[in-house]
Amino acid sequence: MATALDRLSYAVRQTARVAWYAGHYAAGRRLLKPMPKPDFAIGPTPSRAELTADMRALFEREWQDIAAGLFPAPRALGPEPAEFLRRSLLYFRDLPQVDARRHGAAGDELPPGTQADGLPDYYRQNFHFQSDGWLSDNSAALYDTQVEVLFTGAADAMRRRALAPITAWLQGRNQREVRGLDVGCGTGRLLASLHGAWPGMKLTGIDLSAPYLEEARRLIGRTARVKLEEAAAEALPFDDASLDLVVSSFLLHELPNQIRMQVLAEVARVLKPGGLVVIVDSLQKGDRPEWDGLLDLFPHYFHEPYYADYVSGSMEAWCSDAGLSPVSMERAFLSRVTVARKS
Repeated sequence: MATALDRLSYAVRQTARVAWYAGHYAAGRRLLKPMPKPDFAIGPTPSRAELTADMRALFEREWQDIAAGLFPAPRALGPEPAEFLRRSLLYFRDLPQVDARRHGAAGDELPPGTQADGLPDYYRQNFHFQSDGWLSDNSAALYDTQVEVLFTGAADAMRRRALAPITAWLQGRNQREVRGLDVGCGTGRLLASLHGAWPGMKLTGIDLSAPYLEEARRLIGRTARVKLEEAAAEALPFDDASLDLVVSSFLLHELPNQIRMQVLAEVARVLKPGGLVVIVDSLQKGDRPEWDGLLDLFPHYFHEPYYADYVSGSMEAWCSDAGLSPVSMERAFLSRVTVARKS
């Protein structure tokens, strides 16, 4: 049973995390040149106070689930303090290159790619204006800092909202008999949280980026219960009806619509009947109508070529079209957690 000291420890750790990344955000804004105002209509946007209150509600919801025994408190994920600080410095050193791309002073340095190199064209881009796209060790080292700065320390907490529906689904199941997959696992943040909560579960993470998979290996550590493979989400290397659980975080908004639908069809193919899908991704239009302006602005300020199409669609409709039955949706700060089942 969680104690008052446990609650205090959780609150201190999350507050320190938010303060650290909020400080990076504030410092970074002073270093970046203002972007030109968009020349298209913008919907309503929340105030800073409203965003802060909603982020606090996210952490409170997580604590209530921890106190109820749904899953353990999150452990610290990341490098040693010296490496943590080094990556912070790398983040600030990279900002001038990011800013140059934001203002069109630097072109897309990535080659167009061919089928021979195994990487599709849609993947070979400077998403978020970050250096090297997803294609280098440097990018992999910077990514988690970049994302947490963007969400002022709440990115991991949004990912961890996937744990609550998994807990309910696991009732009556032996975790050691569950085979799970993280599609587009990146640096392994969600995968590490799953392994921490259910160390007996047999998990696989797939991603197209070899450097990001290496980062995930360092994060998760040596364990026979987690495997990492270089593979495309739209061509999953698993047999039909071979998996019990599939999760994904912040992947689908990075994909063109045709590929997005192929990914969901692949998820449906590899899931067993009764299998669970949990997708954490950006809000879509109408999830919080009073916040829709943020979704209009995001692709303008951050290079997100497929985001506008994503936010204008319906995750529930896409799941249904792929043969998955939507179960529930939770709004979690700037994300939505979509839960579906394989009939």
